[in-house]
Amino acid sequence: MKIAIIRQKFVLYGGAEQFADGYINQLAESGHEVHIFANHWTPSNHKNIHYHHVPTLNLNAFFRTLSFSRAVAKKIREQQFDIVQSHEKTWLQDVYRAGDGCHIKWLNQRGKQFSFLRKLFLFLNPFHQLILRLEKNIFESGQCKKIIAISQMVKDDILENYKCPPENISVVYNGVDLNRFNPKNKNAYRKSIREQLAIPENSTLILFVGSGFERKGLQFLLQSTEFLEDKNWRLLLMGKGNFEKYLQFAPADKRHQIIAKKPDPEIEKYYAAADLFVLPSIYEPFGNANLEALATGLPVITTKYCGAANIIDAKENGLIVADPFNPQEIAENINFLFNPSVRETMGNKARDLAEQFPPERLNREMIQIYESLMQTETS
Repeated sequence: MKIAIIRQKFVLYGGAEQFADGYINQLAESGHEVHIFANHWTPSNHKNIHYHHVPTLNLNAFFRTLSFSRAVAKKIREQQFDIVQSHEKTWLQDVYRAGDGCHIKWLNQRGKQFSFLRKLFLFLNPFHQLILRLEKNIFESGQCKKIIAISQMVKDDILENYKCPPENISVVYNGVDLNRFNPKNKNAYRKSIREQLAIPENSTLILFVGSGFERKGLQFLLQSTEFLEDKNWRLLLMGKGNFEKYLQFAPADKRHQIIAKKPDPEIEKYYAAADLFVLPSIYEPFGNANLEALATGLPVITTKYCGAANIIDAKENGLIVADPFNPQEIAENINFLFNPSVRETMGNKARDLAEQFPPERLNREMIQIYESLMQTETS
């Protein structure tokens, strides 16, 4: 098949981009001809992967999104493709992968702690109005033949907010590299990474991985450190954002126990050094980092507003926070995992869960959707 993949920025520090890179390479390895339409990208030397630069106006988010959606539609029309799959909200796609979830749901979640006036300005922002218009077109116009929800939560959010036929939405969970993210990494990397970061072996290392700190709930995680019962812990934050701004949310007497680090391409080593993983997102369509942590054998703490909560069994392989705005509830869940025997039992079950989501499963399910769409066109 000749497949077009649309993604505005294709750089490999983000979870969504790393997912897309792995998925695209699987398609190429399977013999499919893949064309990437992007404004920025990390090149690949694979013979079946071809890149097309899409120009944008980088004045602000509104003009960048509008110009990209128009320019990419024009470029797509210049060729014939069997499938056009977009990872962005654009005007033209056969398949839309809702990797960013449902924007109107995110705005409502974000606005929960805003005043009425601030929430009004949030919704009236031209950028958000554009995204909502694109979103409505994708979900309600019928032009998009198939919507891929990356969790059951995302599908439910779409159906709650838009008039979209349920049969048009398929839930396809992300996959995880079970060799790269593996409990065996603990023997290989735990000691060296802890020495590098000056973390004592007997300290409980809490790991947070993610960029977009507001949406990931970093403020409330940092505030939760005030309520941690065990004193011998370290919190490692890995992501891209304004650490200095967010560290102010932690109690002054706890900040020396918090380590902030930019993204590392060898992120699997840091999962191996950790004892538990926390991603207390306000809104998260899935959260690939959750799956990477599970695959490493770490118990995961996430929230009911994270799509990964759909696959987690509470107190079996992870814990689910009901209110991501509540630092005390986040702390209660971390306190539960200060017990090493609880962590070990849950960590083993976490790995068992992750093994249900190999990359091959994702690839197989997506190809089935493509073939179904092509059969529908020819019949």
